[in-house]
Order: sequence, then structure tokens, then C-alpha cells
Amino acid sequence: MHSKVHQKPSSIMPDFKTEKRKTFDNEYVKVYLKNKTQFANVKTLLSELQSVRRVNITENSETDLTVYPSKIYSADEAIQEIEVSLEAFFSGSPIDPVIENKGLSSISEKAYFEIIDKISNFGQSLEKYKDLYDKFDEEGFRNFFLPYLNSISTRHTATGETFNKIGKTDILIQDENGLNVFIAECKLWKGEGEAEKAIDQLLSRYVTWRDEKIAIMFFNKTVKKFGDIIDKAIAAFKLHKNFKSYVGSRNSTSHSFIFANPDDPGKNINIELIMFNCI
Repeated sequence: MHSKVHQKPSSIMPDFKTEKRKTFDNEYVKVYLKNKTQFANVKTLLSELQSVRRVNITENSETDLTVYPSKIYSADEAIQEIEVSLEAFFSGSPIDPVIENKGLSSISEKAYFEIIDKISNFGQSLEKYKDLYDKFDEEGFRNFFLPYLNSISTRHTATGETFNKIGKTDILIQDENGLNVFIAECKLWKGEGEAEKAIDQLLSRYVTWRDEKIAIMFFNKTVKKFGDIIDKAIAAFKLHKNFKSYVGSRNSTSHSFIFANPDDPGKNINIELIMFNCI
């Protein structure tokens, strides 16, 4: 017996609508798309979400997506992750919006900062969903970003826990030839001492001579007065032995720095500090 949970749809957007349903005791989610050509792309995106167990394209009176939550997530929690992912997906074009091949790391300055801005916007959307991010540790935050990063270019792939140099970096974006274009680490905020360790970890373990554009993403889950934390993180970056210059802020929680490559001090590395308040 199939029954529909009668409730106001959790979200009505210009591009999609979600709806919670129930079969016997099992809840699932229906996703309706305005653009009927995007079902395959959206199925791929949603299949990679950590709250999702399986996604089917369903042919009824109209085509839709049927999404089954994973065992440790409720349908309501799955809807939250689905919505924030689809809001980000439809807010920008998923057809190679940025990544221009230029420079040693195969990515232009414009491309790098557009990726940074997309990460910032996606993370700020996550800040609205406390029930969702309360479940996340560093690995959970990383896994939350990966499907979205994979959706912003058809010629590039984002992977997690990927070997580079002598360690596994949290997020690695590579082009179709397997060349690195972007590296990022996801860290829970535990004080400015941890900021220094995060920089050391990236520069000494994961960054090769050819890697020029990287980011460190901090998630605050315990400390109030978020503005003070941002100031402390910026100060910690400036005190690092490889710091060269502070470029400026892209927004209040995204700040750009130039560091020296520890293996070749004459070679610069762009490091973006991106912070999210998940408390």
C-alpha cells in the first residue's frame, strides 16, 4: 500500500520541487524538475550525497526522481541535503563554467576564484541546515562538498582522500589528463594552533612543485563569536613561516593569501582561507 505524507512541499523552487512520501513504514523523497533534460545529471549528483542510498528515474504520468535515504538519515534530513545541493546546482551552469586551462596547475586565476566563490556559497547554504551539519565530522563535511564540486565541470573530477605527494588530501580536483588543478583540506576549528598545523600539512605533505592553487576550509562547531575566530585564523596565517602576503577578502569569511612553496621559496602558492559557522 502506498501512501503520501500530506504536508506542504518542503521546497518549491523555480527549478525543482521536493516532496516526502511513505510506503508502509518506509519514507522516501520525490524530486520534480522543471528542466526535463537534467534528470540524468541530477540523478548522478544526488546518488553521491551521503544521506542518499539510491536514486531512480521514475516514469509515471510525468518523469520524476525517487530518492531513498540511507539508513542513518531520515527523509527530512535527506531533503535538506538534496535541497541545498540542487539550489547550488541550479544557481550556476554545470557546463564547464570556469575551468580554463592556463598555467602550470592547468587552471586560471579566474577559474580558481570562481571555484572558491562556489565553495563559499555552497557552504553558506549548508549553515542554514543545523540538523544536517550536526552529523558531520571532517569527513562528513568533505563528502558533502564532493558531489557539488563534481557537478561544476564536465571535464574535471573531484575526489576525496586522494593520494598526492606523500599523503591523502581531502579534496583534489584533476583535469581530464589527471593533472591537479585544485587541492583543499577540510578541518574542524580547534584554535589558531590547528590553523598552523593545517597549513604545514598541506604544504609539506600534499603540495608538489606544480600545485599553485589550494584552500583550507574550517568549520566551527563549538565556539561562539565567529568574528573573533575569523580574526584569529587570519592572524595565524600571517604568522606562518611561509606567508608572503595577504591579498584581501573575497567576502567576510573567505580570505586570500600568497605563500612560498617550502621546496622552492621563489615559487608562489595561492591559499584561500574559507570559514563556515556550523554551531
